[in-house]
Amino acid sequence: MSVRVRFAPSPTGHLHIGGVRTALFNYLYARHTGGQFILRLEDTDVDRNVAGAEQAFVEAFRWLGLAWDEGFDIGGPYGPYRCSERIAIYRGHAEKLLASGMAYACFCLQGEAKEVRPEEDADDGPSAGASGCTGSCSSLDPAEALKRIQAGEPHAIRFRAPSGPPIVVRDIVRGEIAFEREDLKDFVIIKRDGMPTYNFQVAVDDHLMAITHVIRGEEHLSNTPRQLLIYEAFGWQPPQFAHLPIVLDESRKKLSKRDPNVLPVSAYREQGYVPQAIVNFLALLGWSPGDEEEIFDLDELCARFDLDRVGRAGAVFDVAKFRWMANQYFKSLDPKEAVRLIREQAVRLNYSFPPYVDDEWLERAVALVQDGLACAREFFTAARVWLEPEVAYDEEARALLATEGAARVVRAYLSACEQDPSWDEAANRARFQAVGRALGVKGRDLFMPVRAAVTGHTHGPDLQKSMALLPKEMAVERMRRALAFAQAPEHQGR
Repeated sequence: MSVRVRFAPSPTGHLHIGGVRTALFNYLYARHTGGQFILRLEDTDVDRNVAGAEQAFVEAFRWLGLAWDEGFDIGGPYGPYRCSERIAIYRGHAEKLLASGMAYACFCLQGEAKEVRPEEDADDGPSAGASGCTGSCSSLDPAEALKRIQAGEPHAIRFRAPSGPPIVVRDIVRGEIAFEREDLKDFVIIKRDGMPTYNFQVAVDDHLMAITHVIRGEEHLSNTPRQLLIYEAFGWQPPQFAHLPIVLDESRKKLSKRDPNVLPVSAYREQGYVPQAIVNFLALLGWSPGDEEEIFDLDELCARFDLDRVGRAGAVFDVAKFRWMANQYFKSLDPKEAVRLIREQAVRLNYSFPPYVDDEWLERAVALVQDGLACAREFFTAARVWLEPEVAYDEEARALLATEGAARVVRAYLSACEQDPSWDEAANRARFQAVGRALGVKGRDLFMPVRAAVTGHTHGPDLQKSMALLPKEMAVERMRRALAFAQAPEHQGR
């Protein structure tokens, strides 16, 4: 039978990076095995659903390049794929369990207990709804219970957890894990509001959608025994399970969606990261390719990924490593693509470029700073020296410009600029040669004072190309201003 996997987010907030990692592993396994990847929407927690969240999921996965074969937006042979449209299915299956005596109506207030779905991006523990009935509902005569149900008395439906030997979860990643049945107790499968609980809904849906492998976060492991009980009750063959290692922050605590160092997927897109960098980085969070290689495109990941190389230990989201990988991808971009992303950032930031900036100018500027960028938004900081009329002088530049030797070079270069109307790389280089011969200086003593005067720093990208990005009048004004450092050091930086 063909492999069928699914990712089933709940639209209660943004798509967290841990959830994306789970979706990615499902996608990679489906493509590696020639199977199908299904996108299901578990939207039965109506009170917590966020408007627009499901569309955000679709846009995020498309941006990352993860295509699905069936889903709540495109349909498929096992639909509907929105759980809120499957309520009658859950109710029908619960009534079968009621009729067989494997479940019973619970009229206690505990039937109202809210179940917390243990999302990959949540900080909550295992799902609730499993506390025992405080009355004698489990021993009610079925005819009496039916009478009360037909009379409209509010009730939940509880699964009657059978006694017996331990439930063994055979996990592809973690091996065999045994759970004692007496620890499970009777648990709610349909709440008093008619909505299914997570453990019931997911078991029914996974079976009816012919899911062969359930690949999900480690935090779901404690739910698996209850889901296996549902499979057992209906006589269904359970899927294979693979519980992925938890994603940790740099202090080795569970990664929180509120971690300021780790952004939701939408924020990475908004800042102009290359999506392949995110996919590549997340693929290595818990999975090893078996060698030292770290840079993979999506096709390579699909070809190499398998569950037998998924580890058990928690996977640390190393922010520095992520930025390194993001930089590897950004600096490899075609300059025109980098310019496109930068233009998008300008729109997002409501930023207006100076009138001298066009796409050709942006390509030249990108060429000077691209090697140091992790995302497009960082361009506006890296290129500030060319985009803003005034320059901020750092301490090293101020100290240098306060010396008479540096001021002498700047005055001579400024004078040469005022006498020569040309302004391009070649003209700038010729001026440096003339000034160097006239003053008898060369190397750092020649170039660094002018760099400090024009850019505010003593180090940076190619000076001739950097200066050529500035309008001549802006560069001249900066040199005039910089000469004030030699005359009045106390006014540095003003």
